Amino acid sequence: MNKFISLTKIQVFDFFSKYTQHLNLNNRWLKKLAILIPVLLIIPAFNLALSIYKVFSSIGIPELTITYMYIGNVMMIFFACIPLIISNFFYSKDLMFIASLPLKEESIIFSKLASVYLYLLAIACLFFGTAVIAYGIIGGIQPLPLIIGIIALIMSPLIPMLLATLVIIPFMSIIAGGKRRNLMAIGGNILLLMLILLIQITLTRVEIDPEGFTNLMLQEDGLLKLIGRGFPPSIWLTKMIQGSFLYGGLFILLHIILLYALKLMSHFLYNRALMSFNQSDGGVISNNNIYYKSRSRGFQLIKRHILIIFSNPVFTLNTVLTMLVPILMFIIMSFTGQLNNEIFRSEAIAPYLIYLYAGIVTTPAIIGNLSATVITREGKTFWETRVLPITTAENIRYRVYSTLIISFIGSIILALAAAAYLPISLDMMGIGLLFCITATLLFSTIDIAINIERPILNWTSPTTAVKNNLNVMISLVVRLVIGGAFYILYGLMPNYSGHTILLIYSLISIVLFIAVYYVITRWYIDKFDSIIY
Repeated sequence: MNKFISLTKIQVFDFFSKYTQHLNLNNRWLKKLAILIPVLLIIPAFNLALSIYKVFSSIGIPELTITYMYIGNVMMIFFACIPLIISNFFYSKDLMFIASLPLKEESIIFSKLASVYLYLLAIACLFFGTAVIAYGIIGGIQPLPLIIGIIALIMSPLIPMLLATLVIIPFMSIIAGGKRRNLMAIGGNILLLMLILLIQITLTRVEIDPEGFTNLMLQEDGLLKLIGRGFPPSIWLTKMIQGSFLYGGLFILLHIILLYALKLMSHFLYNRALMSFNQSDGGVISNNNIYYKSRSRGFQLIKRHILIIFSNPVFTLNTVLTMLVPILMFIIMSFTGQLNNEIFRSEAIAPYLIYLYAGIVTTPAIIGNLSATVITREGKTFWETRVLPITTAENIRYRVYSTLIISFIGSIILALAAAAYLPISLDMMGIGLLFCITATLLFSTIDIAINIERPILNWTSPTTAVKNNLNVMISLVVRLVIGGAFYILYGLMPNYSGHTILLIYSLISIVLFIAVYYVITRWYIDKFDSIIY
């Protein structure tokens, strides 16, 4: 037990040290401030929980806040934990060292899950935790429900995390020795995410016959059962917080069963998945003849930077999921009944449709920030492009081109999906795409400047290269500042149409892009050359 606790401490400390290390800050106070920045998300999260609480409280059933937020929390943790588990188990590069220690397989499995659990618990605190606080404090402090709610909060990441682990690791054991294992890992995990969505959608759209619906609503907890029917543990959790020992026992028993199932499978998972995946490089020697084909330098460099993303499942999942966030949100909200076509056909929404469309198609550039990590993603292989017979300007330019290609592909997919869903005209579509192109050029160019200023090449976990570093935060802050400036400008032009305002935004974006590009080519060439690798 002491060995397990010690290894768990090492894994947790290693996780947080990597987070602070890859912020690339020397001042310890700035490190603490950067760690606290994500805590600011608690403000919008609490406002969401409060609004939901007020709705359910107005009909005399405030406990449904717990049910509703817990279901959303489970879905969010499912999406968050899949790339985390893959990164922590299969790409952390510490397994060979840990395997030499006198530890049981289950101790290694659970110690690695501990750091993932803490990350997911932080997410749960922001969203489900605010619901527990709203239910336990607003309307009078209720000590017992508040205490039980905190216990439930601590347990809330376990079900999605354990289910994801029991699915992902056996799947990785199947593909561990294959020559296309990275590609199969990417495809398999994207299919898993789609399956989760499909199951949730199917459960929420199950038709109830009128008589059954009437009987259900006549029951004391009819509305609770209706909301939680797609995920029964949400009903058990709500009842547990209300003080039910029976449902509390069922909720705790489910966790024990899942933990024990993982314990029983730990030997198989360790030897057939973790060890096999880490020992095999997945490559094969081809007996075909060697041939040479002339390619342009630009093509080869762009191909290299794109393959860096799509050869690593963590990079790929982060890129794909980030870019397709609007589609996922539309699917979830549409099938849960929160969104329908009639909303977008109303006269009140019509003036804002062009802004909505432009925002959707520009999402890959707004939250993708691929250029902010284009140097970082190379890691210790950064030196390879530095010894090639190319100029520094070309080296920087082709990096930006590779991220632009990916962003534009994502934007085209979103543009077609949004055009099929929203009642927009061709001119609205054209202006929205024009704004998307100019904004993407601007943000990608700013992001490469951020990465040149703050290159991080000595990362050991792929997650830290694309998520847990200050470059991503700075990139998002820049977007927030520009978005705030555009909003102020919007308020100063009350009589202008949406078409005109977006054209003005596009003009501003292209002027800023030219200015930033000039600064990079004038002053950032030497900074790029001075990067130590």
